[in-house]
Amino acid sequence: MMKIWNIASWSIGIVLILVLAAFSSQKIGEVQFHDIDIQVDYGQNHYFVTKAEINEMVRKEYPYLDSILIREINITLLEETLDNHPSIRKAEVYSALDGILRIHVQQKQPCYRVHNSTRDYYIAEKGDTMVLSPNYSAKVPLVTGKLSAETTHKVYEFFKSIKKDEFFGNFFTGIDVDDNGGWTLYPKPGNHKVILGEPENLDEKLRRLKIFYQSVIDKKNIDSIASLNLTYDKQVICKKY
Repeated sequence: MMKIWNIASWSIGIVLILVLAAFSSQKIGEVQFHDIDIQVDYGQNHYFVTKAEINEMVRKEYPYLDSILIREINITLLEETLDNHPSIRKAEVYSALDGILRIHVQQKQPCYRVHNSTRDYYIAEKGDTMVLSPNYSAKVPLVTGKLSAETTHKVYEFFKSIKKDEFFGNFFTGIDVDDNGGWTLYPKPGNHKVILGEPENLDEKLRRLKIFYQSVIDKKNIDSIASLNLTYDKQVICKKY
């Protein structure tokens, strides 16, 4: 008897949920648009996309937005439109019985900036290309020189890898790639360059470099260094001004 009662209770509960869902759906369909609530994830202090810009995009798609019902807004299509913005990683759009269209935007996060003779652009956190924004310029490492697709991938993997390192996480301001594929790194501290050579055995080269910085260089003498050369096996060659 108890088993039958439990089954009946579950069945009634499911029916009530379906009725409420249908009722809510009908109600939402009759709700007049009231306002837009736009939230942009600025968690890493990058401001490529503004709320005003998103609002303008929505109103461009729906010129008579203030006089339509919520159900007349194609949520899926609007999400796709916002996702096509060059600085947006993902947009989520939804609404409720209050008539407010809610939009949450996740921005792309730049890993580094590329400068060459044809154009400037970012490489984003997932390795894809990201155009510059007229709203904001990110303070990220600058990469210059001869960049093939293979080199671009290696540079991306390099920055992705050192970001996990407590010492080198935000240590380098840029990389220059010469015609032979050799890298020159530019650190934040001091006024010197690090001649890395070909991007091979990077873990070993960075290990030597870290030891040199931690054991030899201090704030008093770092400005006297012109370059550090890591191209020689098991050595760090220091050249001073």
